[in-house]
Amino acid sequence: MRRALPILPFALVIAACSGAPVEEPADPAEDTTLSEPMNIIAPTDFASLTLGGTIQGPLGPEVEASLVVDGVAIGDIASRVQCPEGIDPCNPDDAEPGTIYTYIYEIRPGFDGPNDPPFEMPEEVRPVESASSFALAFPAHGFTGVAGYAVYDAEEVLAEGFNASISCVDNRIIWSFPEESGWSTGETITFFWQTTQPPSGPDGEYRFVADEMEATGPGPMPTVGGEIAAVCETSPAG
Repeated sequence: MRRALPILPFALVIAACSGAPVEEPADPAEDTTLSEPMNIIAPTDFASLTLGGTIQGPLGPEVEASLVVDGVAIGDIASRVQCPEGIDPCNPDDAEPGTIYTYIYEIRPGFDGPNDPPFEMPEEVRPVESASSFALAFPAHGFTGVAGYAVYDAEEVLAEGFNASISCVDNRIIWSFPEESGWSTGETITFFWQTTQPPSGPDGEYRFVADEMEATGPGPMPTVGGEIAAVCETSPAG
């Protein structure tokens, strides 16, 4: 993929050609208008992780379910939780305190594969033209501050030049995409986040927004407890 060269602001180019002094750009650390919002999370590439075994939950190693709005599926969610490298089998009852668990989600818009019982299969699946976000609908208990997605997946399915952005609002992690990014029917992207909390069961609620519709679906729910990374803190009003 070709990278665009940086483009100098027009005013700087004119100043340089005229011999006038050129002002240095403001340091982002000193100019709060140029700083990133405090709740933005720098993404980690899923491919960079080296993980251990997968937790065998009450529904097996994965939770397979639908992302549903008004009884209609607009996406598929397949979730699992893995231990760090070197821990296999992955059994939270035997894990050392402080073990980091990686919650992983494969999200596929406009498609709905077989669901694990007791999750019902919607009779209708609606195609998606533009998916715009995936999010936790519960507090990210024990969140370490590390979250990301499979960069390869995103490069394969998104329009050139578009990426996901990750934020943490009200202790809930959100992966967002511009509507123009082109994430649509049948295109899977893998998301993840890391926490000190093992799952308590498949009763977590997840939200998926596509074509201005908000769907929900079930997946692993972290056990309540553990400190949540400071990036999730609401900044005081200025």
